Amino acid sequence: MIVAGEEKRVGAEELLRQEARPEKQPRGAKASRGKRILSLLNMPFALWFLSSVVVAGLGTLYTWYQSYNSERVRKAEIERRLNIEISSRISEALVALRLDESRIEAGQRYFGSSFYKEALLYLENRVTDEQGNWMDWGVYPEYQRRSFRSLIFELSAVVEPSMLPSLREARVGYEGLIALDDQAALVEDYTKPPPQDKSLSLAATRKAIEILGGLQANPFWKAELEFQRPARKSLFARPGKPR
Repeated sequence: MIVAGEEKRVGAEELLRQEARPEKQPRGAKASRGKRILSLLNMPFALWFLSSVVVAGLGTLYTWYQSYNSERVRKAEIERRLNIEISSRISEALVALRLDESRIEAGQRYFGSSFYKEALLYLENRVTDEQGNWMDWGVYPEYQRRSFRSLIFELSAVVEPSMLPSLREARVGYEGLIALDDQAALVEDYTKPPPQDKSLSLAATRKAIEILGGLQANPFWKAELEFQRPARKSLFARPGKPR
């Protein structure tokens, strides 16, 4: 009786395993299912739907690429123009200050520490002649009235992140020139005739040239200036009032 009961139990377990085992489908059934799928895909509606999805996807990708490329070109052009404008102002300031240095060394005239102010006026494109007429040393009309600081900040918004440290260095040099001019203004009264001190004027001129040289040597300035400038004119007299 025990053996017979055991055989029944084993038989029942085997039956349960067979029922739980997934039923294998014949290879022919799988092939027929594949044919049905292919036939559905070949239907006009299915072809139209798939082609619409593909075309829409390609259109979206193309539109994104066009927008991305246009933005990249726009930023590159802004960067180029700002680069030329900034480097031009620095170049003009250096030429004027070096002319001042040669005249001071020759013992012609001295004007205290006002050469810091002269360098800043060139960077700001706010130079005036002795009659107070504005001498525009800018390159692009849209930047004529823009300050040097604002040009640096706009440039920071369009360049690659790797170039930001170089622009920060340029801003530090520019702000250092402002600090020197402020310090000189505390000592000298710019509303009165400047002290006729050759050593003071020469020291101020050379310090301004050093800072401007550092700005010009900034690795960011890559633009080649493709225009001819008229002869530079050093202020050498008391810088005119900014307009």
